[in-house]
Amino acid sequence: MTATPYPVCLPETASMVRPRPVSPFARRPAVIAVTLLALAVGGCARQQSAEKLAQFPDNFEERHPIVLGDVRKSMDVFLAGNGGLDHRQSGDVRAFVDAYRKKGKGPLIAALPAGAPHGAVQRTLADIRKLAGSGSNLRVSGGESHPTAASIRLSYSELGAKVVSECGQWPHDLAGGSTLQSWTNKPYHNLGCSYQTMMAAQVADPVDHVRGRPESDIDVDKRLGDIEQVRKNSDPTTKWPQDSTKINSALQ
Repeated sequence: MTATPYPVCLPETASMVRPRPVSPFARRPAVIAVTLLALAVGGCARQQSAEKLAQFPDNFEERHPIVLGDVRKSMDVFLAGNGGLDHRQSGDVRAFVDAYRKKGKGPLIAALPAGAPHGAVQRTLADIRKLAGSGSNLRVSGGESHPTAASIRLSYSELGAKVVSECGQWPHDLAGGSTLQSWTNKPYHNLGCSYQTMMAAQVADPVDHVRGRPESDIDVDKRLGDIEQVRKNSDPTTKWPQDSTKINSALQ
């Protein structure tokens, strides 16, 4: 007796699955998504390039520049007693007038205090006139109010250097984690402000901040002496005397 084989149903494999046709309307969302992704990547690339350009450190000389202009120099001469100015204030007035003659622009102004005793004001002003001399171009303005009421304020204008920006400004926290400002590779806002202020105050001639000084005249005698030494086949360098005594022998 022969066994009759039963029919076996095999599952459909991937190769047997027939692809279904995709309509143009089904492709449209995919195209839109790819386009938006490309635009986003392009925007990120442009943003990264802009951030790289912003990473270069700022120049503190441009952020806190030193500018030249007229500055006001003033000194309070306190009202003297019946004997006039003492030795201390006489020296102060004399030094202030000398500085005015060297660097001053315009008149030397003496602002008189309001409400002070008339006799003390006139005696002090008379001593100031004597120390200033006739060629000081002293002008008197009365009734001006200033912080020190018991003094005559001398003032004049001169060329000076100063920093335009104000030091001590901290618009961002250096170690703040709440913002990305401290993560950037840029100097903090106050960097160089104190240095610029110190340089503006210490340089004697404000014009040195703008340009260098020209070369000075040569020492003719020194140069002729060196040429003469070379003609004699001698060393033209300067001979500095040195102490040949040794330290250990001098201590004995």
